[in-house]
Amino acid sequence: MLTSLGVNQTGQTTILTQIGALINPNQAQELAICSQILMFASTNPALVAQLGVKLATEQGIPPAAAQLAMTLASPGVDIPARVLQIETIIKNGG
Repeated sequence: MLTSLGVNQTGQTTILTQIGALINPNQAQELAICSQILMFASTNPALVAQLGVKLATEQGIPPAAAQLAMTLASPGVDIPARVLQIETIIKNGG
């Protein structure tokens, strides 16, 4: 769209970056916090898993369903099948 207005790729990137900064002036700080969280999570997977189970339990989600949900991002997981497993656990009350 911007190309049709005569704006080249570099200009488009600059414009879009500036728009993003105007929409979210805290973006750099938020990304820094997210980076710290991801670093923490990658070095403490067991703790993150337990926090996930605790949060799920507090929200009324059975621990078994929460534990399965924590595996959704694992390589090779059949996501539709896993979601059905989680739904079944929840429907059966845990």
